[in-house]
Amino acid sequence: MDQAKATQIRLLVLDAVDAIEQAHAIVADDQALLSASLDEISLAMHTRLLLLLYLSYPCVEDKGQVWPGLRM
Repeated sequence: MDQAKATQIRLLVLDAVDAIEQAHAIVADDQALLSASLDEISLAMHTRLLLLLYLSYPCVEDKGQVWPGLRM
């Protein structure tokens, strides 16, 4: 994979995280179990998927980005 593909993957993952966070906001008060599952998915995407991408392709990381739930 080259830098362009890594950048495209990063943007798609961030879009997916945004969608999950929007879904979380909709269901947060009504369905605690679904809300917790959405939190887990979002955290995993940040702490696993994006972290692996950034470790492999450091040039695609947004250095100013705040990762929810991740302390480095």
